[in-house]
Amino acid sequence: DMERAAEGPRSPSTDPSAGGPSKSDDAPVRFDTTFTPGKIFVGGLTSETTEADIKEYFSVYGTLTDVVVMKDKLTGNGRGFGFVTFEDMNVAERVVAQKHDIRGRTVEAKIAVPRGDHGEARGGGGGGGG
Repeated sequence: DMERAAEGPRSPSTDPSAGGPSKSDDAPVRFDTTFTPGKIFVGGLTSETTEADIKEYFSVYGTLTDVVVMKDKLTGNGRGFGFVTFEDMNVAERVVAQKHDIRGRTVEAKIAVPRGDHGEARGGGGGGGG
């Protein structure tokens, strides 16, 4: 049984510490200034998909407070991903648990979590300081 023991500890599924510290549970409580409850990352869009398409699709699930599709600054084409923000974060969690199909393309929806300073803070067309 020596061989089986040798391969065990290295695998993250059997050894929680191998996957780094598991402190993710308490992250949302701090309300990081960049963490928006109800905000969803939507990826896998076609370059023709517009904010209107996404808004129309996701507004079926609940009230949206924000919809944005990331576009290429030079060409103006969609970069294949965007974000939607639901008024109710419970709705957002329901939405990410499902498969979605926009304009015939399966898209992925995930709760948007800030990953360090990943360039999102830069050029974000200032939001009229209201």
